[in-house]
Amino acid sequence: MTGQVLFRIGVFVLAAPVLAGRPFLGARADKAAPRSRTVDADYVGTVGPLPAGAHHVDIWVPIPSDRPLQAVSNVKVEGPGSFTIAKDTAGNSVAHFTVEGEAASKPETTVHVRFRVERKEAVSRAATDVPDAAARKDLLAENALVRVTPRVRALAKEIAEKAKASDPLSKAKAFYDYLVTNGTYDKTTPGWGRGDSERFCDLKKGNCTDFHSMFMALARAEGIPVRFVMGFPLKPEKEGTIPGYHCWAEFFVEGRGWIPVDPSEASKTKDQARRDYLFGNLDPDRFEVTRGRDLWLAPRQKEGPLNLFIAPYVEVDGKAFGQTSIKLEYKDV
Repeated sequence: MTGQVLFRIGVFVLAAPVLAGRPFLGARADKAAPRSRTVDADYVGTVGPLPAGAHHVDIWVPIPSDRPLQAVSNVKVEGPGSFTIAKDTAGNSVAHFTVEGEAASKPETTVHVRFRVERKEAVSRAATDVPDAAARKDLLAENALVRVTPRVRALAKEIAEKAKASDPLSKAKAFYDYLVTNGTYDKTTPGWGRGDSERFCDLKKGNCTDFHSMFMALARAEGIPVRFVMGFPLKPEKEGTIPGYHCWAEFFVEGRGWIPVDPSEASKTKDQARRDYLFGNLDPDRFEVTRGRDLWLAPRQKEGPLNLFIAPYVEVDGKAFGQTSIKLEYKDV
């Protein structure tokens, strides 16, 4: 593929309703039909300035695809020449650009991923994708920065016992409440944003990545499968620019399915109804781009697994290059 291409990825699957008589905690009280939102979006990834004397540059960018609560269409990728599209080790769609010679020493390189996304509200519903044994093993395993250390196990046990929580759903709710009550959303203290659960244990502060990494560590300590989701928030306004990402977590309970949580967003408000809502429900003012941690991209990068994948990942002559930025421009349809 060269220059640009228009295509569609995946199959749109509506979320299945939760089992009758077993409502999620935090369900909406008004019983209104789930909301939805459709936007035309432009993911803009900027790389550079590239170092003088660069000969070979690899650029990987994520491409959003259909998920149980979203449909993605009209995808068009534009960048510095030819590219391939494949799946990474978590099943995310990835575009890979190769830049050679004189083009590799340009001051700045920009990649665009334009698409339309329809996002449905998650209202006390569960996705139908049940993880098999191999997937469950991965969902319970540690990541490089999401570690199930002895103090995490002790903390998880303490939180569950204090809440008198004995089943996976009530334990997850106890962990969520703990983070909302005790965590502080903070992007000023150095070290935020890496998703280091041990750092959160020490400081009890960070951004969404840090909150949800801690939730993952606590859940895994009690044997609850959990996954990490990255995407973008949308403003109330019908068009605008989003300067950064947002993330959340989803945990799996047998017979209930995948349950989303967003304790970082809940920690920003004192509105108890909003806090309750964000356990088991998500508004449509967001959409998913990638899942997973410790990712191997396609083709594989040389510098080891990638902690997070939302901004372009770049290697210059085989070495990781960190001068990248992202923004999302959107307009409601």
